Amino acid sequence: MHKFLSTLLIVSSLAAAPGAGAASGGAINGDAENVDTKVATLITLRGEAIVEDRVVRLGDLFDGIAEAALAETPVAHAPRLGDTVDIGARWLFAVAKAHDLAWQPRSRYDRITVLRASSKIVTADIEAAVRQALAERGLDGQLQLALDNPSVAMQVPTSSEQSLAVTGLTVDRNSGRFIAHVTAPAHGEPQARASVTGRALKLVDVPVLRRNLRPGDVIRSGDIEWISMPINRMTRGTVSEQQALVGMSPRRPIRSQQLIRTSDLQTPVVVAKNSLVTIRLQTYRMELSVKGRAMEDGAEGDVIRVMNTKSNSVVNAVIIDAGNVTVTPLTTASGN
Repeated sequence: MHKFLSTLLIVSSLAAAPGAGAASGGAINGDAENVDTKVATLITLRGEAIVEDRVVRLGDLFDGIAEAALAETPVAHAPRLGDTVDIGARWLFAVAKAHDLAWQPRSRYDRITVLRASSKIVTADIEAAVRQALAERGLDGQLQLALDNPSVAMQVPTSSEQSLAVTGLTVDRNSGRFIAHVTAPAHGEPQARASVTGRALKLVDVPVLRRNLRPGDVIRSGDIEWISMPINRMTRGTVSEQQALVGMSPRRPIRSQQLIRTSDLQTPVVVAKNSLVTIRLQTYRMELSVKGRAMEDGAEGDVIRVMNTKSNSVVNAVIIDAGNVTVTPLTTASGN
């Protein structure tokens, strides 16, 4: 703002006659409320000025300037693309006097807002340009770009083509960190530049649950869906194949969309601790069965401890299915 107004005074003073410059100096040091309120009706202050060029012209600030050349007189550098600046009564009065315009502020609150017109190039377009540049370096496929400034944008003149070029790209393939130098438009004199930094993360598809499941539930194919996940979130034990899930049961509660580790899974419990089971002993000569009580949970094929409910002896038995276990003559039993 200070640079804008300082430039305004310098340009205005250079364009004014020596006598007019002295008059403007006196006006700046005076109080705008104390000046004569007989304002010429032909010259009026605009409420807002929207400029396309790099300079603000006299005609951008005031209406009613009959001489075209005078209206085109530059009085200051324009704000940066997309920016606005407010110019107060004292400064406007100084410019008007410097150029012999019959205008003076009605009060010290008179002001004008100057806007530098521009077209905005949004983050998505910048990200697409960086993604294309990364692909040309061999980093293609599924990528997630994590920008350090997720709201990065560029402003170009309204007359400029809204195309982008990545003029420089540095990538660390181990960490995925990158620095991209982006210019707009892609061809011709650059009107805007931006340094875009961030991290390019390779994505992989992994199976997760559609719904929350608890121990005792059995995972079916309909419970599974696929999501894309940054590869850096994968660990050695992360389940990456659907076959490793179907038919298994959670060892602990698993939330939907949660990455699943092999340690989170177990074969489904078909015999629960303290449940009654049938203990079967089979040899080539005979088959015996007695009632027992499971002393621990177990899945099909697991070896668990089972207590004979009559003798209170404990044997190790293999789970056949729900409610049935088997022992062999070689099974070591321990009594109470």
